[in-house]
Amino acid sequence: MQLTERHIIKSTEHRFAQIDELAFKSKNLYNAANYVIRQNFIYGWGYVNYNEMNRLMKS
Repeated sequence: MQLTERHIIKSTEHRFAQIDELAFKSKNLYNAANYVIRQNFIYGWGYVNYNEMNRLMKS
């Protein structure tokens, strides 16, 4: 079982813009990595390990 926490941050919070930007970048990074993994699976290129994914995401 996975436990999760939900934090609701109002747009009037002084850190809202920074948190929103980081959440947006985090979502995009996750989606980009997921896309690479999915393409490797579909085309049979093999498993992408952590270090290779790290290198790909930095470029």
